Amino acid sequence: MKKNLLFIAATLIVFAGPRSWGNVFVDPEDGYLDASRWLLEHSGFLPVPIIITEPAVGFGGGLALIFMDKSSEAARPGHFAPPTIKGVAAFATDNGSAGGAGFYVRNWDKDRWRYMGALGTAGMNLNFYGSGGFPGSEDLKMEYSLDGFFLLQDLRHRLGESNWFLGARYMYSDLKATFEGGNLPLPETENRNGGLAVLINYDSRDNTLSPLTGLQGELRYYMFSENLGGNLNYNLSAADIQGFWKWNENWGGAARLLTRWTDGSAPFYAKPYIDLRGIAKQRYQGDVAGSAELELRWRPQPRWQYSVFGGGGKASTDTDLFESSESAGTYGAGLRYLMARLVGFQMGFDVARGPEETVFYIQAGSAWF
Repeated sequence: MKKNLLFIAATLIVFAGPRSWGNVFVDPEDGYLDASRWLLEHSGFLPVPIIITEPAVGFGGGLALIFMDKSSEAARPGHFAPPTIKGVAAFATDNGSAGGAGFYVRNWDKDRWRYMGALGTAGMNLNFYGSGGFPGSEDLKMEYSLDGFFLLQDLRHRLGESNWFLGARYMYSDLKATFEGGNLPLPETENRNGGLAVLINYDSRDNTLSPLTGLQGELRYYMFSENLGGNLNYNLSAADIQGFWKWNENWGGAARLLTRWTDGSAPFYAKPYIDLRGIAKQRYQGDVAGSAELELRWRPQPRWQYSVFGGGGKASTDTDLFESSESAGTYGAGLRYLMARLVGFQMGFDVARGPEETVFYIQAGSAWF
């Protein structure tokens, strides 16, 4: 019950209405509770409760403090100007997992350049089910801990006045994996993963935080190498396509297609997995994994959005056997409130049912990042 107290408090704040907060938290356009002026004009922060019911790590919680600033550059005519976002976050769960991170996102030169960076540390207690992980894999479950730190640097440049970007991403992590018991005694392993990705991105979304219309598509090819700071050599590829539609003022939809595949000596914790709401992270892993998700949205008025969604995915150790491998499906429903209208930032929650359990998620911005 305690895991829901922060979310209940946040919900009560939303329903309490603007009189509780003073004019800075009232949107003069519609009179609703809104954090836009607090974030953009008063250098304020938005506390985002982290309510964790992720099956991979158990129940827990934490807090993220998000700071937003207006873009220092004028927007491209007819386009949304993403705000500068800074923040810190920390969490802990009842299975002993804990972590924290800082992040920074900004654009400049009229959104011709985009940058994202993050630095964090974590100690995670997880389960490994082997590759594939479908029926019968419960008997193979092995508990392990993953401790260390990570660094992410992402820079991309717009091609002319188009919606296309070219960029690069560097990822580094220093992680120690320790298995706790299990049927097969496995030695402790410590790996450094240093990888550089080249990427091509198409982004016509009306908003980068909580999009209602547009298309986002990205292809990434990672090269992890000893020459890039690691001690392993492997490659990882990813294709992520997201579409958002607004059919009229009340109805819309969204869809996502995601696939990842790897080759070389990738560590078991870096192998692709089915990524869907309702399924624990890394529950179904393989050398190749893919998922698809559809969402139907209803907005009875501009501040509130209700949704239903469903999806399915597969994971396999062999690309040639991917189509014939077992599949896993999910479905669920969600609610969003437009917390900062001027930057299009929504907050809310999703409840999703997977093959094994029902999962509750707090969402800040899009569920697909």
